[in-house]
Amino acid sequence: MDEQDVGFAREFGALYRELYRVAVRRIDDGRDKVSAETTALMLHLAQAGPMTLSEMAQHFGRAMSTLSAKVAALESQGWLTRQPDPADARRAEIWLSAAGHAALDEAVDVLDTRRLAVAAEVLDPAQRMALLQSLRQLIAAVPTPRVAAAAAAPVSSTPEDPRP
Repeated sequence: MDEQDVGFAREFGALYRELYRVAVRRIDDGRDKVSAETTALMLHLAQAGPMTLSEMAQHFGRAMSTLSAKVAALESQGWLTRQPDPADARRAEIWLSAAGHAALDEAVDVLDTRRLAVAAEVLDPAQRMALLQSLRQLIAAVPTPRVAAAAAAPVSSTPEDPRP
């Protein structure tokens, strides 16, 4: 890694922070915002898959009565549904509805898509594609934390003997 690489990384970081500052999605009225607790519950459910109320209580370490009320409220909003468990018809699995997936996507979207679309109008289609492709390549090239730690670790001057 040379000084140009470090300079690029610093400038990219500064530009990323500035893009975030100017394009962050702002919600003026909290009443239409999905709460952090609801977002966490729905995100966990989306990642873990359908589960019963008792399984949810175990996952969250919460009382079933507390979760039951929360699930009922989210069902009334159309964000969660109950489906019969295919393996045991006596059990119902709780899952995100299509509206629930949409609400979750909206809740975790940090940039204002409309403002970015307006900004993208200054770029021609080829520039837009090149920007997206470059970002994809950069993301794919970012080392995982384990690889980055291994690369930063000091190298031993004497090779280790793998024999006991």
